[in-house]
Amino acid sequence: MTEAPSSALAPCPVPDALARVAAAPHGLLGLGMPGCAACMLLPASLAEIGRARPGLTVAIGEFATLEDWAQREELLWPRGIHVSRSSVPVLALLANGEAVASRAGGGPAFAIDRWLEGLLGPAAQPLGSAPTEGELAALDALAGVIDRHRGAKRRRESWLGAG
Repeated sequence: MTEAPSSALAPCPVPDALARVAAAPHGLLGLGMPGCAACMLLPASLAEIGRARPGLTVAIGEFATLEDWAQREELLWPRGIHVSRSSVPVLALLANGEAVASRAGGGPAFAIDRWLEGLLGPAAQPLGSAPTEGELAALDALAGVIDRHRGAKRRRESWLGAG
């Protein structure tokens, strides 16, 4: 994963992230994997969520290996959290260790916070309606990765269209 700005939340192994949010009255678990541009933006966005909602424990779990993916059945499924390689990033809101809501995709903190507001009420420190400076910096830092992904998608679509 590309190095996150120092103000961002660092991804960790899924079991560690899950343990952290499951131990809290309310926790937000982000799940992603290396190489996924949207997943690489989660640290900046979820760090902003953590600042806006100081009572919410926030962590990011990263599926870095095949063994990590194999742990889903025992770690996540019993809590009602479902994730696949094609659905990352995924966000799950836990209350006392159990998932009460989930959301496919990441997004800027203000969009994630709108989803949370419907579940937890308003944030202590509202986020506004635009990406934060930290999120924009993270997006700029990932411009090369995003361009490579777009190029690969265009080539794949071109190849599929030719057949």
